[in-house]
Amino acid sequence: MLYFTLIKRVFTLFVKIIVSNGSKYIKGITDEKKLIKLRAEVNFLYFYHHMTKSAIAHKKKVARNFVIKWTQSPDQDFSEDHRGWPKHLRRKWDPITEQRIEEIHEYLTNDPHEFYTGATAIAQEWLSRYPEKEIPPLRTLGQILKELGLSKPRKKGRNKGAARYLCYPEYSIYHTLGGRLLEADFIGKKYIRGKSEPINFIGFSFKKDPKLRYFKQIEAQTANTFIKQCEHFFTTFEKPAMIKVDNALATIGSASGKRNVSRAMKFLLESKVIPIFAVPRKPFSQASIEGNNSVFARNFWNKREFTNAHDIDEKLEWFNRASLKYTRYTPPKQNKTVDFMPRIYFIRQVKHDKELNINIAFIDVLNEKIALPNNYINYFVLAEWNLLEEQLYIHFEKEQKLKTIKKIKFSINKRSKTKLHL
Repeated sequence: MLYFTLIKRVFTLFVKIIVSNGSKYIKGITDEKKLIKLRAEVNFLYFYHHMTKSAIAHKKKVARNFVIKWTQSPDQDFSEDHRGWPKHLRRKWDPITEQRIEEIHEYLTNDPHEFYTGATAIAQEWLSRYPEKEIPPLRTLGQILKELGLSKPRKKGRNKGAARYLCYPEYSIYHTLGGRLLEADFIGKKYIRGKSEPINFIGFSFKKDPKLRYFKQIEAQTANTFIKQCEHFFTTFEKPAMIKVDNALATIGSASGKRNVSRAMKFLLESKVIPIFAVPRKPFSQASIEGNNSVFARNFWNKREFTNAHDIDEKLEWFNRASLKYTRYTPPKQNKTVDFMPRIYFIRQVKHDKELNINIAFIDVLNEKIALPNNYINYFVLAEWNLLEEQLYIHFEKEQKLKTIKKIKFSINKRSKTKLHL
């Protein structure tokens, strides 16, 4: 009995050392190999807490076979390695591969015309340098960059569960409405050292393949600028079927006038492009362009020093070329033309009237409050303004299907109607 107690104490001490100093023993090993601590814990729970193997598998979130393997004996060697190749070495990719990756990363970091240094950029440069050599998968490239200390940990994205739970109509926007969807957004205001004047940009982004991100420096966030830059984009790359923008005055128009067709809307409709307005004050509804704006800030604006507007334009052109290379954008084949139906979409979240302090559900479309059933409060809806019929349809997406929950007369403002040529 005394002998067993002594063995138990020694074993317990050994486990504590491994658990508390595990990083010391497994430093430099990939995540796949950092299992010593987990193996010891599984063994300890089985032999000294007398938990069942199924309970341990559930508690530690591992396969039952893993538990069986590491509970064969109370004095197993937890650092035992059955991989079949030398410890601390990769099974397939040799040190020459790592050296090439490090050299490519150094080149991409130091070349002023390059702005991307991650796994995808490494893969593209590898293909141009070593077309005959097999390239590691992107995941392996990322792991090697991490081990070499050449990458920063990625931030976890926001949970999209709430938007999905509240029936945000993303599927309908990208699949039901039909055609390519472009997102556009103003970026500002930025400042450079020694200058008091703000600097503005506009960004364009395709979320779906073929993907594209493109940025231009602009004078101001106005309707004229938006129209000019859209014309340039449509000519240079492609004209989309739809364009999603936020509710800035430059795009949506008057902050007080009701049922107006803004100059930006008029331009898009006459170009046979359908405007879609994102949810006000909900950046996730512009996820693609907001994500690209982050890339713009991280890889371009925050990484370079600029002296004047001309310097910015020159380097921004480098960045755009690097982005085209990174996304491998090529214009898609043009689909057959279909009859254009002039309409405008508004993505809105149903609110309750706080002024009256009662749950009266409504959405705001062009400064008009549209009442809806109270059971839609907090949910998202898609409002469709048919300009030929002058009707507003309110759609609700459920299980990737749109259902019309309301239809009302929605006349075009007379001042807008006289200027609109459809």
